[in-house]
Amino acid sequence: MAVPFITNQSRYRRPMSRNRNQDQDADGDLWLFQSPESTKGAGSSRSSDDKELDAELIVCLETCCNGNTSPHTCCLSTCDRFTINVSGQYYELWATIVNRHPTTLLGNPRKRLKYFDKRRNEFFFDRHRPTFESIFNYYMYGGKIRRPDPVPDDIFLRELDFYEIEKEVVDLYKDEEGYIQEKMELPENKWKRKIWMLMEYPETSPFAYVVAIVSVIITLLSIVLFCVETLPGLSGNDCIDGRPNFMEPFFIMETVCTIWFTLEVVVRLFSCPSKIKYFKDFKNIVDITAIVPYYVSLSNLLAPDGCNNASSGASLAFLRVVRLVRIFKLTKHSAGLQVLILTFKASIQGLMLFLVAMVVCVLLFSSAIYYAEHGIPEAQIKSIPDGFWWAVITMCTVGYGDKVPVGPLGKIIGSVCALAGVLTLAIPVPIITENFNKFYAHKTGRLRM
Repeated sequence: MAVPFITNQSRYRRPMSRNRNQDQDADGDLWLFQSPESTKGAGSSRSSDDKELDAELIVCLETCCNGNTSPHTCCLSTCDRFTINVSGQYYELWATIVNRHPTTLLGNPRKRLKYFDKRRNEFFFDRHRPTFESIFNYYMYGGKIRRPDPVPDDIFLRELDFYEIEKEVVDLYKDEEGYIQEKMELPENKWKRKIWMLMEYPETSPFAYVVAIVSVIITLLSIVLFCVETLPGLSGNDCIDGRPNFMEPFFIMETVCTIWFTLEVVVRLFSCPSKIKYFKDFKNIVDITAIVPYYVSLSNLLAPDGCNNASSGASLAFLRVVRLVRIFKLTKHSAGLQVLILTFKASIQGLMLFLVAMVVCVLLFSSAIYYAEHGIPEAQIKSIPDGFWWAVITMCTVGYGDKVPVGPLGKIIGSVCALAGVLTLAIPVPIITENFNKFYAHKTGRLRM
């Protein structure tokens, strides 16, 4: 809990005769404010100067805290310091602190004035108390706003909206928490807008949802064909007797899939709001890359002596591998794949740290194992680069056994290498897990923005 400031005025002091249980709320927080009624019992012990000061303070506050007045500098220094009551939790701070954020609810004197209780001389908010702890700290110390662990995301965002915290601060909080803020950018033309929503946003209409389902099915079919056609008993020939074989079943199904992918690219390119942004989007680049190998292969087959050219066969085999990028087309329709991509993007610093540690350990242990095994006739590691493979496999705890140390010192180095590998592999795990949990909760849950 943030510690509120306690004034030196007697009406803010707690009488020692009060019951201790009455001085605390359910969370054990002290009630720092006393109403004028609660001080009547202690009136006999107060001097006449204190009573006159209280009367002057109340009159001055009631005079200056009028809804018809403009922001001002009061005649009393205590007027620059006010009390905030958040569902029984009391805070006190200088007005100059909150006035540094004039666009917020508490930082704008006119906005906060309607919550002022003249009788108790405080600002009362019947709001969520644990959330205000974070907001209070933001006013006091600035910087980023942090959500307390016990506070749910939806309640915290609702409270930030009520207190009108700056938009850039809230956006920064959402980015750190893993919120996915998708902006629906639509073309100005009416027909292009309908076509773009049909192809890009499946949730906008039943027909758009059907189009998305068909796209997923055809994408999965093309991936299955890519794998199945490599089986020895099912592999077909693109050419028969020096001529292209267009009746080959795999070629026909591949043609059908490519026609659909081409139609998707053409329609989306025609209806997109911005051609420049279209070609900058990774998903659109994947769509274009997925259809290029087919047309290159087809043009190669239709070329003179295309079936008799040995180099064309090697190029066609390479282009078939390029078709594997179609698996990334599923990222448009799979929330899980999108979460994985976002997780690795957010964890890039942790992964780089892991990569650096891995490279250092590989260099260290490959050098150590080489010199430890050097001079042994049956040694399997003949050079330091030869030890790179052994070090990587040992640190990853795979242990193929194709290269192993044979000397006693080499075995000790191998044991240390395996232990170091376990510790090194553990570096990025907490970072990736934390980012994955954040993105998964906001991407697939009800808090998606």
